Amino acid sequence: MKQLFTVLAAFLLLGACASAPKTLSQAELLELAQGHDLVAVFPDGRIETYNGRGLGPLLTHLEKGNLKDAQMYDKVTGRASALLLAYGGAKSLHTGMLSKEAIEILNKYHISYTADKEVDYILNRSKTGSCPMETAARPLTDAQEAFGVLKARYQALMTQGYTGQ
Repeated sequence: MKQLFTVLAAFLLLGACASAPKTLSQAELLELAQGHDLVAVFPDGRIETYNGRGLGPLLTHLEKGNLKDAQMYDKVTGRASALLLAYGGAKSLHTGMLSKEAIEILNKYHISYTADKEVDYILNRSKTGSCPMETAARPLTDAQEAFGVLKARYQALMTQGYTGQ
């Protein structure tokens, strides 16, 4: 009888582990992120990767789903990205470059973060001034409101053939 309880306890423990939320170490997340601009690791173990410039990968994901409790890697994170991560419900973030303007948003929405490098703001592609999405996000503080505003601004820039000027 004691062996039966031991087997049952082991089975239940394994079942509990199988349904436990998936969390990667920072080293595992960075290894997974190689060659990708955006990575989302969901609590159920699902992993999604995206490539593309600017907010494109993040907006693409948010068009079809949320980021509820996801562990994220984002190559460059400015205020606009932080607002979109908050809108999607991300839990944590590691980023290669983080703007100081994004930190306020990450803190407000309780998204834990680490960054390889912090900068005052994200530059535009030609490095002549602030990124236009960072500029568009500057007055925004509410993630729900920000999604529509930032999506429309991004689409307008892409329609105009934005090259970074």
